[in-house]
Amino acid sequence: MASTTGGACASPGCTNVTSKRLACPKCMQLGLPPVYFCGQACFKKNYNQHKQIHTIAKQMSGTGITSTRKTPPDGITCPLDATVETKMSLPAWAHGYSFTGQLRPALLSPKRPVTNKSVRLTDYAKHPAGVSDSEQRDRASNNSIRVYGPDELEGECNLRYACAMGREVLDAGGKACRVGVTTDEIDRVIHEACMERDCYPSPLNYYNFPKSVCTSVNEVICHGIPDYREIQD
Repeated sequence: MASTTGGACASPGCTNVTSKRLACPKCMQLGLPPVYFCGQACFKKNYNQHKQIHTIAKQMSGTGITSTRKTPPDGITCPLDATVETKMSLPAWAHGYSFTGQLRPALLSPKRPVTNKSVRLTDYAKHPAGVSDSEQRDRASNNSIRVYGPDELEGECNLRYACAMGREVLDAGGKACRVGVTTDEIDRVIHEACMERDCYPSPLNYYNFPKSVCTSVNEVICHGIPDYREIQD
């Protein structure tokens, strides 16, 4: 088990206060956010219950082997020059799915590459499961609200600049949003706006999210994946 310091044990009912936490290695292998236990004995005692998380992760990955998660799986993408009928067909995962509303997904375009060599890649950009190691380390070691200083606010790659670029990119995406436009087209606009500004589109490959923006229509609520379906009034 990998170890890190601080925090509470993940075992139900465990109240141990320790200076060291042990992370489940299987969760890390599957690209899941890490959970921590106070010791080997506690981990072994509760492993049969905990490993149910691994089973769910394997089912969601679409394969029995999840050392790398493949998103999107075969059957939900098609080329940009495919026929309208093909683009509008249901993805493989949606066949037999019980939808709660009238909205239905369409197929996705291929994942857009980072074409600007000046863009600084995130640590999850090329991770096979889209895991951010820096985020996991921060969660494991930081137990308080971080207060940013002048270096983070005004230095190289500072937060103020990142916020300004994010505002410009979202404005570009908002201008592209109109009846008859596909959410995939909005993703293209967002992606290219990021490339023009030397910015990495943060959703791209984050835990294998396949696009550069979330487009959540109606009952999708949040984290919707842009596809070939057109926006309607």
